[in-house]
Amino acid sequence: MAKARCKNVLVTGAGGYVGSALVVHLAGLGHRVIGFGHGGNYAALRARVRGDLTLLTGDLTDPDALREAMKGVDAVVHSASVTGEASCRQDLSRAVRTIVRGTRMVVDAVRENAAERLVHLSTYGVYSTFRAREMPLAEGMELLPDDVYGALKAEAEWEASRVPSVILRLTNVFGVGSGIVLKRDVIGRFVTAARAGGPITMFGDGSQGIDFVHVDDVCRVVAGVMDASRGEGSLVFNVGSGSAAPIRHLAEMVRTLAREVLGRDVSIVSQEAPPGKIWPDRWVSTERLRSMFSWFPGTTLADGVREVMLQSWSDA
Repeated sequence: MAKARCKNVLVTGAGGYVGSALVVHLAGLGHRVIGFGHGGNYAALRARVRGDLTLLTGDLTDPDALREAMKGVDAVVHSASVTGEASCRQDLSRAVRTIVRGTRMVVDAVRENAAERLVHLSTYGVYSTFRAREMPLAEGMELLPDDVYGALKAEAEWEASRVPSVILRLTNVFGVGSGIVLKRDVIGRFVTAARAGGPITMFGDGSQGIDFVHVDDVCRVVAGVMDASRGEGSLVFNVGSGSAAPIRHLAEMVRTLAREVLGRDVSIVSQEAPPGKIWPDRWVSTERLRSMFSWFPGTTLADGVREVMLQSWSDA
């Protein structure tokens, strides 16, 4: 395969967990990267990047800032978002502004500046979170979001589809990534607890299954779809492992790693789940993605969790 042409790439949400990983990855491939966000983690991000990087501070809802950031850009990777149901409910007006209006303004700026490609990062929560559905979740299924986060991200997908775009519905992203953000998900909590001596606390009996995808695989997919043939409509891909890993299996994996890596025995305890923390097992079909990328997925859950355990987190 011929080497992809280096592009001027704008990454929104550049200081966040996925956004910072994208900045590091894309700059490493030789692209000229323009990061756009609120400026958090920028100093650490500059220290990680070996390549052509410009970091701009601004808000998605500021059209002048977006217009300035978009000058000369070939592709836009829109990763900026309020993430998760709890964050959306904590400040609903901010979530709506960022996820819906912010995406609308990014799309308008893409159209105004005639950028070649928009890659929009969405979530498999657009299919639903609590509703029982046939598995695996496939791209052609009706979107039936049943929480605030999923509903807002579904609206953002509609906005993204107004221009030729690639929409990536991510499952639960994990891994070290840029190394500057420890994600506070179940893996981050389990590893932090193990490093502190335990116990590892899980909700219920740990039978709930969740689909995880490594952040490096997400970055490789984004880099690949930026060069997908341009059409008039939108391409949609699920980006996940294609299976559901039980939470107890994850807890036991972290306990084993704590013994191997830290020389420490930690216990696993169960507690009653608060409302909204347990939902049906769900996972996505990855047939469409694997037909485009034969290497996918590239990192196993076990290897990714070991990587997180070995990372020297400053706040872990």
